[in-house]
Amino acid sequence: MSKKVARRAAALAGLVAAPVVLGATVGPGTAAAAPWRIGPLYRAEFAGPEGSAVCSKAEAFDRSIGAVVLVSCSWDPAANAWFYVVFNPRTWS
Repeated sequence: MSKKVARRAAALAGLVAAPVVLGATVGPGTAAAAPWRIGPLYRAEFAGPEGSAVCSKAEAFDRSIGAVVLVSCSWDPAANAWFYVVFNPRTWS
């Protein structure tokens, strides 16, 4: 394995672990209360009466463009919204 591949793998592991660590240190309600983005990893959030339908359509779109959905559409009572978490390798810089 080359150094470049090893560095990318380590960076990817860090990005995936960052929200888990943040949630453990800050508190699950606080960490999950708003949409966020860390490079190619992000949380999309949808509120309102149509939130569930919009969330599932947006998740399907992200899957169709090659993004990896890490957390499928779920209800977040703290944010009063539907959300999903995605890793999109196309936004990797």
